[in-house]
Amino acid sequence: MGRMHDAPLISPENKDSAADVVAKLPKVSLFETISSTATAPEDLTATIRKRYEALAADGVVYAELHLDPAKFDVDAATLADAAAAARIPSLDARIVLAGTAAETAVSADAPVVGYSLPQGQVGAAADFRADFLPTQILVGEDFAEVERAAQAGVNRLIHPINMIDDFTANIDGILPGKASGFIRDRHIPLVFTPLEESEDLNDHPLPLLQQLGFTCAISSGETTLTNQFLALSEAFGYGLEEFFDLTVKAVENSFADQESRQHLLETVILPAYEELSDPELAGPDTEESLADAAEETTD
Repeated sequence: MGRMHDAPLISPENKDSAADVVAKLPKVSLFETISSTATAPEDLTATIRKRYEALAADGVVYAELHLDPAKFDVDAATLADAAAAARIPSLDARIVLAGTAAETAVSADAPVVGYSLPQGQVGAAADFRADFLPTQILVGEDFAEVERAAQAGVNRLIHPINMIDDFTANIDGILPGKASGFIRDRHIPLVFTPLEESEDLNDHPLPLLQQLGFTCAISSGETTLTNQFLALSEAFGYGLEEFFDLTVKAVENSFADQESRQHLLETVILPAYEELSDPELAGPDTEESLADAAEETTD
């Protein structure tokens, strides 16, 4: 198993992950998108703000929005400015711009924390890495794309449902291959939107990947994170402990700075889960357990 965090000891009445409980949980998403043909700056701002408001209404407290300037027929700076103007107080929203380094020049104070590489162009990671800028890439169905991304030093993989293509099985169980083992052992995060990635959710590799120790996070896709969590609960029996782990993994592997990640964990996520805990189950070590969970993000 991979690194796990000590979740608060959830009270029995909250363990069934009822929809109202899950809806109130603070959530973190590392790959949000918008569908729009707006190109005028004021229309872009309105569209992005509407997306932010929908995320906040779902309990999302931190989100990274994937934006492609080419999709909106504007330059990166215009798109970043529109996103900055759209920010709302209830959501810590950051931007991940799509394109190569030459296509994504923005001002230093723009809310851009990372870059999405064009699919199949992992070589572009070198230019961003030279400026100490993190990258992610949406991988296709060919596992060779995952291999190339890992070799190129891409920091995050989006929709890597083909990871299992590198696995083998023997009498000891299922084992990662050379490339997938490298990804697991270095905690390269894998971001999924399960309801959109499998016709039958029971076929999704998420539980297997987590059991094998991969670092996984969940994003909304075409629905909400609440619906994604509830679907995982129904299909795989996920509960609040699993949601806590997915959320902490997302915080740890956001492109925000360490101080922001730590603040979010300590002041928003841990307190919310602590409210669902049972003091009689937790005993006097509850606060110590929560503190240990927070400290693990700096290890």
